[in-house]
Amino acid sequence: MRAVEGLLRLRAHRPGTLVKHAAYLHARTAGRIGSLSHLIREAALVAITEGTERITKQLLGEVELDAAAETQARPTRPVRRK
Repeated sequence: MRAVEGLLRLRAHRPGTLVKHAAYLHARTAGRIGSLSHLIREAALVAITEGTERITKQLLGEVELDAAAETQARPTRPVRRK
């Protein structure tokens, strides 16, 4: 994660942010490297276009992922039977 973070060229990004949220990132992407790469890339693009130049956990939570990762990371609630 540090290696990926080291490649980010965002002026206001705080080093260690992605490492700090490693468990969240793993859960959110269901451990899929492609989903993780997409998540970080999209978050960086949003940070650049919005002018914040930093990735936050809130921003990571707003990025849509591929269907497989979203389904795995956010399973639906079980149906309660009466």
